[in-house]
Amino acid sequence: MSRLLVEIDGETVPLSDCFWIRANAAGCAYSSMWAGPSTASADLAYREFVPLKRDRDRETRQGWTVRLLTPTQWRQQAAPCFNGKCEHRKAASA
Repeated sequence: MSRLLVEIDGETVPLSDCFWIRANAAGCAYSSMWAGPSTASADLAYREFVPLKRDRDRETRQGWTVRLLTPTQWRQQAAPCFNGKCEHRKAASA
């Protein structure tokens, strides 16, 4: 069986081990999902996160992004956001 491989920051990993995140302009992650063949691109993942094009267009104008992360990157960059312990939220509340 063949597996889709992706390169993220110089590291080659199976796509199915990775996560897509949806983050606001400050970089704070608000949504996350496993990556896979049906979400093999940022555009396909964004459609899963935000089904309506007008909403995706509005978010894009506001600086929202969709990024692919390795499991290690997810633990370092996204998990703190979901646990309410990220620097983004600390800065927003200051």
